[in-house]
Amino acid sequence: MIELLVVMAMIGLLISALIPSLKQSMDVAAATICKHNLRELGHCLELYRMDNDGWLPPAVRRSHEIESLGQRDPWFFKLYPTYLSDPMMLTCPEDPFRYRMAQATSRLRDPCVAEYASYGINSFIAASGGGFLANDRRQPARPHDTILMADLGPDVTGDVSQAADVIGPVRNASLLSWDDGFNPFTGRSLSPWLTQRHHGCINVLTLTGGVCQAHTKDMMHTEMQRYYEHCAVGGCTFCNELRLSHYSFARDHLYWWTGATPSE
Repeated sequence: MIELLVVMAMIGLLISALIPSLKQSMDVAAATICKHNLRELGHCLELYRMDNDGWLPPAVRRSHEIESLGQRDPWFFKLYPTYLSDPMMLTCPEDPFRYRMAQATSRLRDPCVAEYASYGINSFIAASGGGFLANDRRQPARPHDTILMADLGPDVTGDVSQAADVIGPVRNASLLSWDDGFNPFTGRSLSPWLTQRHHGCINVLTLTGGVCQAHTKDMMHTEMQRYYEHCAVGGCTFCNELRLSHYSFARDHLYWWTGATPSE
């Protein structure tokens, strides 16, 4: 009996030692899948551009009836099914609300599905100036460091106990806003989208198709500014010209835009 207890204790110690390593391996695998999804979505967007004179899918309805930003017609609707065959590619394995897209595959044209993607597209590129910057002929000074898509939160509802609620958080029609406050396009406030679902980071797809990580943990509770010295040195249009409050990812050499401002 004593020998059996010793063996069981040793097994318990081994399991307790292996669990953190297993958890870390699972997290790395999930982050890898997320990066793969972003690369594939970038490829879908590039194919769409090739077939549409260099334009990204429109994020603003061009009509006399101004709809809220893509609320009924988000950018990824234009990719499915011609360019995007599997809607689940829009979900990150670490997104606690990824089940919403799985439940919506049979009703992908439902307006609510606009909020279900785990990734968002840079709203400054997709929507500012009526979509002026959404053409591949309008390149920023640093396209390799310009954000095109990234992980999109929030990853909790207002009440954490509602995390299993089918409705879940609002995600601004799958658009990344540089400022989680007042949205200049719709005039409505946004829920903070910033997340840290990959060990204090988010995965980012750049304008040239590269995928990298941006550190967000320290930014979650930091007030946004209109000017950041390192961001300005990198050529950030928001810092040097527009002076709009924004999240700065300059420490990871990532920028919302570095170049000419949008124009109608």
